[in-house]
Amino acid sequence: MLGKYRTNVVLPKNKSDLAKAINRLGQVDINVHEPVEKNSIGFVKSEIDRFVGNGKKKVSVILIRAI
Repeated sequence: MLGKYRTNVVLPKNKSDLAKAINRLGQVDINVHEPVEKNSIGFVKSEIDRFVGNGKKKVSVILIRAI
């Protein structure tokens, strides 16, 4: 286990439910990076570090992979 965590998130079943869940959060800062390929993983890691290191108390990461 990487660390203690607690969550009360119910995963949305479709895009519409995901949009509604995000809207209920209120004012948030959202960054979307796509497509993430092997050569851009470093950039994505640095963006996560910037978010976490910028004094923001709660940061969530959503990974979506097409199957």
